[in-house]
Amino acid sequence: LIREGDIGFHTRFVIKSFRDGVALFILSEVMFFFTFFWTFFHNALSPPCELGMRWPPPGIRTPNPSSTSLFETGLLISSGLFVTQAHKSMRLKDYDVGPFIGLVVTIVCGTVFFLVQLREYYWNSYTIADSVYGSVFYLLTGFHGMHVVVGTIWLMVSLVRLWRGEFSSQRHFGFEACIWYWHFVDVVWVALWCLVYVWFGGWLYMWWFKMWDGDVYTFKYPDAKPS
Repeated sequence: LIREGDIGFHTRFVIKSFRDGVALFILSEVMFFFTFFWTFFHNALSPPCELGMRWPPPGIRTPNPSSTSLFETGLLISSGLFVTQAHKSMRLKDYDVGPFIGLVVTIVCGTVFFLVQLREYYWNSYTIADSVYGSVFYLLTGFHGMHVVVGTIWLMVSLVRLWRGEFSSQRHFGFEACIWYWHFVDVVWVALWCLVYVWFGGWLYMWWFKMWDGDVYTFKYPDAKPS
């Protein structure tokens, strides 16, 4: 396939078919994660009696969203910025410094993310067999971790191709498709962190509970005076 591109067989129609194929592939991945989020919301928004009608279920100590997962979020957001800068440098015909630095830093961020995620799994107080929360949590984060691994390998392949001079400012769809996939991985993780860790992990409710001294249904105004 690379040799065909070097010879010049990849016309605009062929490139468009590549773009459509990658777009449909990413759409299928979006629907894949949608099914897991659907399962999560189905149990979190209306916990059944089997879960004690509580979410998170009793006995589950959810991870702190301002600890390891926040560091992972910063890693992926930073990697998205670096890979975008690498793409911008390539479009400006900078083939020596900008793309290499951006790709290397992005690969490092992806690798560190996966290692930190394994560390989080090791120290978690629950397993995939602990209630539906554990099952959905590890399915969501685990499959996302596998997507990070795939994206990191794709970035490594793009780095090798860049080193061999197979990309130019006008012909680099392989690298562009890799960036699409990596941004998809970033967006899924940000949504996962906001919903699974912060909101339905119970930490947002705990913050609201402490803010109103346990009375979460009545707003208190210290400066208000009776009329």
